Amino acid sequence: MKALFEKLMFNEQSSLLVRRFKLQYFDAPWHYHPEYELTYIVKSQGRRFVGDHVESFQAGDLVLLGPDLPHFWRNDDEFYPRTSTQEAESVVVQFPSTFTERGLALVPEATAVRQLLERARYGLRFSSAMSQTVSKQLEELPQLNGLNQLLSLLAILNQLATDQDAQLLASDGYQLAPGVAETERMKRVLEFVLLNFREEIRIEQIASIAGMAPAAFCRYFKNRTRKTFVEYLNELRIGHARKLLTNIDLSIGQVGMECGYNNSSHFHRQFKLSTGMTPFQYQALGRGK
Repeated sequence: MKALFEKLMFNEQSSLLVRRFKLQYFDAPWHYHPEYELTYIVKSQGRRFVGDHVESFQAGDLVLLGPDLPHFWRNDDEFYPRTSTQEAESVVVQFPSTFTERGLALVPEATAVRQLLERARYGLRFSSAMSQTVSKQLEELPQLNGLNQLLSLLAILNQLATDQDAQLLASDGYQLAPGVAETERMKRVLEFVLLNFREEIRIEQIASIAGMAPAAFCRYFKNRTRKTFVEYLNELRIGHARKLLTNIDLSIGQVGMECGYNNSSHFHRQFKLSTGMTPFQYQALGRGK
């Protein structure tokens, strides 16, 4: 099965993406991304797939994955029925592959952390003892922000670097999913969209960025993201609209224009499809009116 490419959205003011997930079951598919990922399982159990490695996981499982390493966590069967009362909970920290090159390359005190990240290229599972040692810090991480969050992550990684019982997951010969050229193609596409989503983007235009014919590009994008290009573009635009509606004093018409919707009724229709409410209702709710 081909791993799906996942595009992570980082806040402009942060070099980390830290999230706590509380779900009936983990729903991420077999996927990869060019960022590092540290995953701590707070609750639930099942099977963990990393590259060519398959292993059971349970609460307390702690894994560090390198860039472009395909992975997913599948819960046990009893988690999936609609009537299930099971819960799957995790803390997931993701940060760019340039973390070491730009941030830690010239810091001698960070040698152990740089070596840890290099070892994580094929995935590392940490010992139960180490997981217990850093569990409190990991569970507190989503409540932190700014420099405090970054410093806390560095302290956690520095502690993990001392774990002599950490186990390599994928085999040394495992072929990392996309290859450099494939990653660069998708990167060009997504960077162009992020810069230009406020304007009209035609399929022919974005296909040329990828160096593909329009029909081939549509298949390529759907295969790697599980959504059409138009669906992805609408999600990006509506996400930006939600931010503007709650944080900036603009009229709803201005917000639609700012997000690439030249037709007001189309903006209203897409917004309601995405959020279940009109832009006016969302704005009022966000501002406590």
